Amino acid sequence: MKTHSWTTRNYATNSKNPNASYQAFRCSWLFSTGMGNTNRYIGSMQVRVPAYGNGSHEVKLAGYALGNSEGSSYYSDTSSVCEQSNFSYGDCWFAFDSFSQTRKKNVLAYGVYVNAEKGYSNIGASRGDARIECVSYQGVITPTGQTLTSGTVARYTKYRLQWTTDAEDDFERSNSTCKIIITDQDGGNSQTYTLSNGATSFDLDTTAWSSGSGIRWRVQVGAYGSGTVTESATYSLSLADPTAKVDDLRPTSKTYYGFDAVFSWAFTGSIASGAISGALQQGSAVLQYRTDNMADPADFASVSDGTTHVSVNCGTLPIGSYQWRVVAKSSVGTTHTSSWVQCTNVEVPVSVKGTTPAAGASAPRAVTNRFSWVFSVDSDDRPGDVTQQSATLHFKANNESDWHEVAVDGSQQYTDVPANTFAEGATTLDWYVVAIANTGTKVTSDTINVSTLDTLSTPVAVSPAGEYMDDAVQGITFVWQHANVTGTAQTGWELSYSADSGASYTVLASANNADNSYQADAGTFSSGVIYWRVRTKNTDGAFGSYSGAAIFAIRRAPVAPVISYYDNKPLAKMRWQAKEQDGYEVAVDGISLGVRYGTGKEWQSDAVLTDGKHTLQVRIYNTYGDVSPWSSCKINVQNQPGAALAVYAEERWGEVLLCWGADNGYILRDGKLITKAEGGTYTDRTSAAAHQYIVRVFDAEGYYTDSAPVLAAPSVPYAAIGLRDGTDWLAMKYATSYQNYSKAVSLGGSYQQYWGKERPVWHDAGNRVVTHTISHACKREEELLVLRSLAGQEVIYKDRDGHLAIGVFKDLQESREHGCTALSFSITETQQEAVKYDPV
Repeated sequence: MKTHSWTTRNYATNSKNPNASYQAFRCSWLFSTGMGNTNRYIGSMQVRVPAYGNGSHEVKLAGYALGNSEGSSYYSDTSSVCEQSNFSYGDCWFAFDSFSQTRKKNVLAYGVYVNAEKGYSNIGASRGDARIECVSYQGVITPTGQTLTSGTVARYTKYRLQWTTDAEDDFERSNSTCKIIITDQDGGNSQTYTLSNGATSFDLDTTAWSSGSGIRWRVQVGAYGSGTVTESATYSLSLADPTAKVDDLRPTSKTYYGFDAVFSWAFTGSIASGAISGALQQGSAVLQYRTDNMADPADFASVSDGTTHVSVNCGTLPIGSYQWRVVAKSSVGTTHTSSWVQCTNVEVPVSVKGTTPAAGASAPRAVTNRFSWVFSVDSDDRPGDVTQQSATLHFKANNESDWHEVAVDGSQQYTDVPANTFAEGATTLDWYVVAIANTGTKVTSDTINVSTLDTLSTPVAVSPAGEYMDDAVQGITFVWQHANVTGTAQTGWELSYSADSGASYTVLASANNADNSYQADAGTFSSGVIYWRVRTKNTDGAFGSYSGAAIFAIRRAPVAPVISYYDNKPLAKMRWQAKEQDGYEVAVDGISLGVRYGTGKEWQSDAVLTDGKHTLQVRIYNTYGDVSPWSSCKINVQNQPGAALAVYAEERWGEVLLCWGADNGYILRDGKLITKAEGGTYTDRTSAAAHQYIVRVFDAEGYYTDSAPVLAAPSVPYAAIGLRDGTDWLAMKYATSYQNYSKAVSLGGSYQQYWGKERPVWHDAGNRVVTHTISHACKREEELLVLRSLAGQEVIYKDRDGHLAIGVFKDLQESREHGCTALSFSITETQQEAVKYDPV
């Protein structure tokens, strides 16, 4: 698009107003624009001429296109009127937009003729220039193909066709109309597409013409303004099928019969040169296999989209060697086939083993029989678990011609056949099992022959056996166990016994039932040794062999003893009368003092009973260890102390000396009985600190008197050691270090680790080893000799820190340093027997 403007003062008057030389009724304004013969399209056009109004300042002028350069003729067929009022020397603009191209170009070639119907044209010195203003357009725009004007394109593919135009500017180009015409190679199947104004490309989908061998295309462009349509040359393209590759097939070696396998492949579509639709895509695929003896391949899987893998249960494929391939269809319908791939479909071997009942065994007709087997997988070359999916038991009695079947679902490897299922009168049975694996593999066991007759029983006498029994109050219960190879139930029994060591037997009881026990009446058997045995019936009602004889002895518990005497003294005494006593047991206030064996029938407490009420009990044991009922008596202990007892305590080096005014006495230290002393004195060597002492003296009647307590401690300025029952002490004055004593306690027992427990469990054996380690030094040889002599004997060690050890040391470590002998030894505490009160 271009904008033009021209001015002129050149005119030719045809009629002037006689009143003024600058006024004209008719006047030709002469122009020479040089565009009278232009090929461009003339758009809007305006023409200005100077005008002068009359007295009322009204102007009405009519404009025409001149017919020659002299202005002597004009074209009256088309005119434009300019009418204005109330101005002087005004501009008068004609709009020539409605003029034809010919008349517009006449104006551009020669000018305009103006006829004044009111007012005048101004041709005087004061006039303005006459002016032409117009817009012109290119008029004709020619397209030229640029991209894909020749060559080959792929079917079912998109391409971008492109062209250029000779439009002089963007306005011309963007406002030009555009169409594209596409046909097949013969001009048929023509499709015309109206494009947006100014279009210079078109996305071609070759699908509509894919049945042909080629495509032809051309473009039509209509210029703006003129509407003139110009067509490009026709461009021819050849059509070819798009290509794709199907490869990378997997698996390539083996699959497993009955197992799922993923079959995969790669579909690689080509990208045609210049295409904008991308690579060819898979639309569907079919998987096929073949073997050497197949005339045609068979389909075994498919996908209906672009998926390039599929899971297949290989039970649908033949066992052994096979080949497979993929036949893929593209999304546009083209077919693409892979090469064949060689594979082996492996069948995991399975078998049925461990069949029960085994050949020659019994499956008694009268009971429920369990038939079982073991489903065996006989290879480790498998991708997953192989299990039994189902099984069928087949059986046939010797007097039958038809086989019976029992179906078994799942992995259960047994089935129970109800009693009396087998044909009546049969003596043998053939059976086998057919198992099917979860892979589909079927396996059949060997045929097994078994007997349908029950085996004879071999019962076991359970109890009583090796026991002493008493049937005085309640009869003896006999228990046995029915047993035979088939494990069938008992249907009858017979119990017999012998009182002459098995020389002869008497039937005690019998019945036709499954009981495995029998209770005899009380008092059935005489005292002595009894042999007994049992035999049982199988499901055929036949007795088996007798059990081995079990032996028991009849005995009865002794009668409870009769308490004949007891007293109420602190050391209580009790006597009784009894028969068959070989031992007795006494309890005080419900606490047993243990069993003592012998025929003695008197007991006295060896511990002081507190004042108050107590219960004494006694029972006896006979030769067989049978125990009588308890006999009991109630006592009320009341001590009767005598005259006050004075005690004197003397603290000595390493020991405490106690003296009192009596002969014999018992010494209590801190309330605990530690010894019995004679002669009215006692030296306590076993203390290392202050303790409270009481002397207890019994009179002839068995009552005791306690002294007032005295507090005393041995003098231990340093360490000392001496014999447990000795009278001397070896002073150990010199320590080898500041820390010359240590003590260690080791518990007897063991740790046991149990399943399911994170930490071990401690089992205490109830004993412990207490060890005292002492380090000292001796300067004199005689001291060393004394210490050596104490090794292996029970000694007492104490020191000023209150440490005390009573026991034995067996090792003594010596080393000579700086004029003295350094010593180290360990005393292990020994058991000290508890002190008891003597009978009174």
